[in-house]
Amino acid sequence: MRHSYQIRIGRAADANRLAVLATQVWLHTYATDGISDLTAQYILSELTPAKYSQSLSEPSTYFFVAERGQDLIGFAAVKFGAQCPAEASSAVELKTLYVQEHHIGHGVGRALLQAAEAKAHEQSESKLWLTVNARNDRAIAFYDRQGYSKVGTSYFVLGEGRHENHVLVGRDA
Repeated sequence: MRHSYQIRIGRAADANRLAVLATQVWLHTYATDGISDLTAQYILSELTPAKYSQSLSEPSTYFFVAERGQDLIGFAAVKFGAQCPAEASSAVELKTLYVQEHHIGHGVGRALLQAAEAKAHEQSESKLWLTVNARNDRAIAFYDRQGYSKVGTSYFVLGEGRHENHVLVGRDA
């Protein structure tokens, strides 16, 4: 069965769907022990339509969305002028790459990443950098297959907890 989808630039009308998809992917990936108060507070304050609406209006941020028909199945957010904490030559961050679980393995993530890389090259001739949770083996393997390599470590802080992230940098543009 062929899984057809298209990639397009995100727009303001996508904010609600981006927030819901981000919440779904985030919970599936990181809330594997259930929903704590801290997790609920984070989701309700950070993955909101208002925050996505604000990001969609920032001139330094680009969103690429993957749709199948009229349904959003994934997205990538790229931020220009975001200096990599581990490599001075990289200033374009892949802030987010989320694909709905049902569509993983169908090329959606790769297509979104390629769109983000093309925009980084077109606008700044820079390679992308990103952070990925050190325990997210599936994402780490995906980025490895796409030619990304670890150049450092950073931490995502949630409450009192520090969660190790790998800092990855893509191939030369």
